[in-house]
Amino acid sequence: MVKKDDTIVLDGTHLMLDTFGCDQEALADEEKIRTFLSELPDALGMKKLIEPLIVSYPGGDTWDRGGITGIMLIAESHISIHTFPHDGFFTADVYSCKPFNINKALDLFRAYFQGRDEKIKIAKRELEFVRTKNLAVLLNTSKAKIRAKA
Repeated sequence: MVKKDDTIVLDGTHLMLDTFGCDQEALADEEKIRTFLSELPDALGMKKLIEPLIVSYPGGDTWDRGGITGIMLIAESHISIHTFPHDGFFTADVYSCKPFNINKALDLFRAYFQGRDEKIKIAKRELEFVRTKNLAVLLNTSKAKIRAKA
């Protein structure tokens, strides 16, 4: 929101979700994750900037035995999910600079991935600042004033 005096007010919410005991097939299904990330912004009233980016990782020599990472860029910020199908869990973030229905987001995660145990953390990012004019705009305005005087 922008006030009349060019003050910008952001009322951001960051949902961080760790869910265990999930449907392992769902966690390994790239198309299901792509569909989920494509539908979530619409359901939450957010504007998609791209189609979801999905990357599969086969695992390495650490505890991580592979999974899928999905990212959705939205005008309000981003949504991400990292799945660990072999272990039946995922971690996800939904961050928006505008308020959104957290319960609706949680319900959609639950419906898609059927988790049994969740760790939910919500952080608020509330900012208020005065927008400063772009330097180029200031320079162009000054040049126009100088030309007008000449």
